[in-house]
Amino acid sequence: MNIISKLTLRHLKQNKKRTVVTILGIAAATALITTMLVGITSFFGFFGTTSLKEDGNWHGQFENLTKEQLAELKADKRIASVAVVDGDAANTGVRMHSKTADRMKLGNVIHLDGEAVKNKVTCDYDGTLPNEAGEIAIEEQFLLDNDLSIKPGDSISFDLGARYMYDPDGKKVYMAGNYHSNEEFEMISEETCKVTAILHSNSPTDGFDMLMCFDEDLVPKENFVSICLKKLDFRASATLQSIATDHNLTLSSRNTELLISVFSFDKSSRGVAAIIPAGLMALAVIIGVSVILIYNAFGMSLMEKTRYLGMLASVGATKKQKRGSIYFEAFILALFGIPLGIFIGYIGAYFTISILGKAMIDSNMIIGGVEGFETIPVNAPLVVYLFVIVIAIITISISSMVPAIRASKVMPIDALRSVNNIKVKSRKLRINPLIRKVFGYEGELAYKNIKRNGSKATIITLSIAVSVTMFLTIMHFCGDFEKANAYEFNIPYQIYVSCAVSDKDMLKDALAKNKDVTKCYTSDYYLYQFYNKDKDPDFVPPNDMILNKDYLNEGYKFVFDAKVMSLCTIPDEDFATLIDANGLDRTDYFGDELKGVALNNYYRKTSEKPMLNDGIIGQKLFYDKQKGNLPAVTIGGLVAYEKDNYIFRLVPKNRVVVYVPESMFYPRLVETMGEENATVTMDIETNNPEKLNDELLSMLEKDGYHNYTCGNLSEAVGAMKVVILILKTVMYGFTTLVTLIGLANMVNTIYTGTIMRRKEFAMYRSVGMDERGFNRMLALEGLLYGIRALVLGIPLSIMLSYLMTKKANSQMAFEINIPMYLMVITVVFIIIGASMMLSLSKVRKDEIIEVLKEDIC
Repeated sequence: MNIISKLTLRHLKQNKKRTVVTILGIAAATALITTMLVGITSFFGFFGTTSLKEDGNWHGQFENLTKEQLAELKADKRIASVAVVDGDAANTGVRMHSKTADRMKLGNVIHLDGEAVKNKVTCDYDGTLPNEAGEIAIEEQFLLDNDLSIKPGDSISFDLGARYMYDPDGKKVYMAGNYHSNEEFEMISEETCKVTAILHSNSPTDGFDMLMCFDEDLVPKENFVSICLKKLDFRASATLQSIATDHNLTLSSRNTELLISVFSFDKSSRGVAAIIPAGLMALAVIIGVSVILIYNAFGMSLMEKTRYLGMLASVGATKKQKRGSIYFEAFILALFGIPLGIFIGYIGAYFTISILGKAMIDSNMIIGGVEGFETIPVNAPLVVYLFVIVIAIITISISSMVPAIRASKVMPIDALRSVNNIKVKSRKLRINPLIRKVFGYEGELAYKNIKRNGSKATIITLSIAVSVTMFLTIMHFCGDFEKANAYEFNIPYQIYVSCAVSDKDMLKDALAKNKDVTKCYTSDYYLYQFYNKDKDPDFVPPNDMILNKDYLNEGYKFVFDAKVMSLCTIPDEDFATLIDANGLDRTDYFGDELKGVALNNYYRKTSEKPMLNDGIIGQKLFYDKQKGNLPAVTIGGLVAYEKDNYIFRLVPKNRVVVYVPESMFYPRLVETMGEENATVTMDIETNNPEKLNDELLSMLEKDGYHNYTCGNLSEAVGAMKVVILILKTVMYGFTTLVTLIGLANMVNTIYTGTIMRRKEFAMYRSVGMDERGFNRMLALEGLLYGIRALVLGIPLSIMLSYLMTKKANSQMAFEINIPMYLMVITVVFIIIGASMMLSLSKVRKDEIIEVLKEDIC
């Protein structure tokens, strides 16, 4: 080891606190990168594994191919398998020959070839999978529901046909899934098939009770053709597109989750793949903040080492050797910081993924494919850690580059004479007399000290300003994300049950007597869609005269761009309470005309600016074609948002919603929709949703309710909460870690800058400055540092936050979170004070004469 390396090591040991803080800063940045990358690869890998079990083994899909096109695909050497599924919905209904109720005996069948059966069955099963025409696989639960004792090898007879309903225009609509009391069954034929397999809850064919095989040579007119590639890697998406192009076909869909698990992306990759650009942005922020932190550390280190670098230069040290001193220091810090960061990052990723993964699995938000998994396993190949190391090395190299160049330019005479201590002309030290009047002599000294410290003071100021800007900007982004995130929808009920309006009173009485019902209320949620979503030429959208942007306040002009307005019915007593709370007249809403009130809040925030102005009052929400559509509603007033009122949680946020009283709405709904189609919904809060759901289904069937349906939303609500938990964990976890890096930066810079002024402080004491004056001077100096940094950081953060908001949504209202800014201002002064107190705890122990004897810069 040469003399320069030895001196560098000794220098690091002499400045242990700064060295430790710098290592921790490097470790924090590395840990954040590690956690992010390990988390991404683990989630992607898990979703790929579950996708195989949930959706079956397929990579790309085409629709309605001919027999010749199928033959071409099967001959393509890039394709491992080609599977065909019948897409005709008119032959997917089955009716079992059993003595059970219709809701049990009616089910659905999917028709597919043998290759599709192999790719789509991922569950455990008894027997062998069907491979020829006349063979079927059947779900065990479907047999149990119909009290049928069937085993593999037995034959079974059933009616094949279609389940359907009629919409208000009399159009036949084919259906599947849960039974509806208004549905009908149209028989096509009676079938007798051989049962070759009993399935135990097969996720890829969820919603179908039977899998019926057809001949390999048969090509249904309406079909879905899925293919599997021989080689699944990061080039898979490009290969799929190449296959489609070569055969003059159009890919209708891709198995996105499975492709993403091997990091194969294309323009259609959405959902989970959206984390990649967000991850790159986060990585850029981490690198930027880390560069500033480490650069400051090396800058302070260079100031401390100027003396001995000059001495080395005087005895023949070259520019390369002087640069090498800084690079060697960077190497030593990286040697400890990077492994520590990877270790901390892995531990952080392990616990984060374990906790979030368990919550996701327990909430059943991941449907199928999770058997045997208690949580999401950590999965990161060696290349991930190599990538982390490379990024960390690049970050440290960039940070040390400028100080290394400056070190190479240190001249022997300047360094030996310490002429760089003060390079401030006297006229620049002139101050406003007001400073001395307000802060006294100590305040004048504090101001001059900042001027005299030159680059050191600039580094401290910029360090604080960057940390403030970074934190406020990221927090603003998190706030905007929460406002715009429509998925944060915490509905208050767990069960919903619908029936004909004529059965409403009977249903209310029955629910009132049920002990498992904690609370229930009438509530229906409708959408007025001002566009032809299904491209149905017979569909007449609502009259869009109400979508006048003049009715919207500044910052909300984009709201009507969605061309959707929501209508929500609520109980009369709750509507009356709402009217009274907003100073409106009840009699206006319980008369001959159907009137409602519009919620004057878009993001569901109590401090939010009003969305609508009075211009919308008196406007009508209606269809030109009344029959078969929702009744017309006049907006009679505007109401404010109340955080604790349950009615504001019945409809997702980021909606324009109009509330109407139930007693006024349903009679008019019967007039426009007809008695056979007009339904009423009761939302139910309960502590036992599964039991109550089964009881209500049985009651609806037994007691002769009309047009009924019932659903359990408890699992969906739980899954939604987990999604929000994941999003907030990622956002605020990232913010917390980046903030810690910024804090390390501030503490390190202030602490080192203060320690380097030991000789200066000793001189103040030598001329009679007492402890009180000394503390006052430093306190005022910290105050001035904070003010300078905040004057720079706060306007910059406001500007960046504004640009970020407008980039995300050019018409979104920009709001400054005043409490957040006040909190940051307070914390900045606390941190500056704490950092100075930490450094002064060492300076106070100095002997004046001994320090003045030291020949330091």
